[in-house]
Amino acid sequence: MVSADWGIGAEAVARSRWNAQPGYWGVSTGLLWERLRYRLQSGSITNWQLVGPVPARLLLSPSCLRPSDPLLARDFYQGRYSFGGRTVETGSQSPFLAEPPSAAWYAELHGFRWLRHLADANTDLAAAQARALIEDWISGYGKRLREPAYDLPTTASRLIAWIQHARFFLQSSEHGFYRRFMMSLSRQVRYLRNALRGYPDCIDTLQALIALSVASLAIPTAERRQQRIARQLEFQLKRQILPDGAHVSRNPAHLPELLADLLPLAQCYVAASRPVPPELVRAVDRMFPRLRAMRHRDGHLAMFHGAGYDKTDLIAAVLRLDQTEGKTGPHAVQSGYYRLEAGDTVIIADTGTIPKGIDGANCHASALAFELSTLRGRIVTNLGVDRLLRADFGPVARATAAHSTLSVGDVSSARFRRFAGAPRRHDWRAVSGPRRVAVSDWQSDGMTGFSAEHDGYQRVFGLVHERGIAVRPDGGRVDGYDLLRPPSGRKPHAVAAQLRFHFHPGVRVSATQAANTFLLSLESGERWAFRAIGAPAAIEESLFLAAVAGPVRTAQIAIGIEWPETERVSWRFERLSD
Repeated sequence: MVSADWGIGAEAVARSRWNAQPGYWGVSTGLLWERLRYRLQSGSITNWQLVGPVPARLLLSPSCLRPSDPLLARDFYQGRYSFGGRTVETGSQSPFLAEPPSAAWYAELHGFRWLRHLADANTDLAAAQARALIEDWISGYGKRLREPAYDLPTTASRLIAWIQHARFFLQSSEHGFYRRFMMSLSRQVRYLRNALRGYPDCIDTLQALIALSVASLAIPTAERRQQRIARQLEFQLKRQILPDGAHVSRNPAHLPELLADLLPLAQCYVAASRPVPPELVRAVDRMFPRLRAMRHRDGHLAMFHGAGYDKTDLIAAVLRLDQTEGKTGPHAVQSGYYRLEAGDTVIIADTGTIPKGIDGANCHASALAFELSTLRGRIVTNLGVDRLLRADFGPVARATAAHSTLSVGDVSSARFRRFAGAPRRHDWRAVSGPRRVAVSDWQSDGMTGFSAEHDGYQRVFGLVHERGIAVRPDGGRVDGYDLLRPPSGRKPHAVAAQLRFHFHPGVRVSATQAANTFLLSLESGERWAFRAIGAPAAIEESLFLAAVAGPVRTAQIAIGIEWPETERVSWRFERLSD
């Protein structure tokens, strides 16, 4: 179990009386109905439901945009499998018989996206290795429908990967393998179609429909079924991709993953002489500018609502295909983000609420949190998420204390509860949180920015949190303030609050002789000064969850506030000359 000694607050890991939270019973009732509807519409999928004709051939194979490394093909041949930040040595044994070191490793293995590395090697040995591993999976998991290998996103990834690289490993295959492969492929298509009945609308549904759309074009499919799948895909794209281009879950990491599959799908429609669904085109055109707006200068995504360790090479590969040249305004109203950009300085802040239901299943209590970066490195960050998907770090990552913002009374601005029986990866739901976030432009001393306030603490403490951030035109100075105030007519009790600024592991934080002033030294050599006015500040230990190999230690500046003695704290980041 994770301890609170990391300096991110005991509330992050403590149990609460969830049934006392104002939204608990509403969420419980909604989830009960969600499960009941799924059971009634889907029933229990059995192997006999997946029996059907086996297609004789594939009509096309979509391109693969994901970067590949042929050297990894050599690792696979030597029995070394590195997925999700963990490496397993299997020797001559199949990796599907190995004990998975993490949920992320298991999902990547069974998702088969790694076939691209073998395809990039493009040798007879690599093709034989691909066939052997696919054969291992078919014989071991082909009929074990209750395994996590049949989770919707994992099955969708596997289906797309098999079709994408089929030409590579089927060219010199024996007839027996060819038929077993096509049989398994068609079974998985039928499985996805059955599993989608009654499944709640979420990112899993969208990924499954993308896979079914690819399959409907690659495998001979009845015209009516092909059209029905295209309509379902359009419906989900319209529902899940917001007008400002973000995914409805507010997780920036979904954008490059979706684009990496949607763009080849659009090419498949063209190759099949079929019209590209209009909503697919519109969604892609909206997603490109939003993806750019959520990137820091170093190419990494801002770490909000489930985003953590990201694949900058995938993001770059996807953006190379951007022909929209679209730009977004600073405020993404629908998804609730604000981007400030001046010189080489970028600030990305969370100015939104938590989506309801399953759309907010992986959201975090990050109201008004922000991240700061320059061309030479990231400075202020949130903790992100553990790449290995370990359960201990889930509550830690969601807590307000894990974000660069203010928390009151060691309580998060939104509270979450884990509900048994929800779909895997979507079993956490918000039971309370900000209902309203008001945002307006803010100018100070020739600097431009925004001010925002949220009511996430109003029900419990009777207080509203307001934050303002402004940046100088050259990007060399960032001013901000945080304040707590009661709504008009309220007289809340005194309470303690904590303002935190978490720093990237590449930043060394040290105290100076000046009061409440700290030196921030980046690995690149760039230096910034941080100063707080209004309350004492101190350096404390923190965690950075999103490192390549898992969580690492880092630093934070914590500012203790006793309200109402201290109502407002002002702070400043200023770049120092080299």
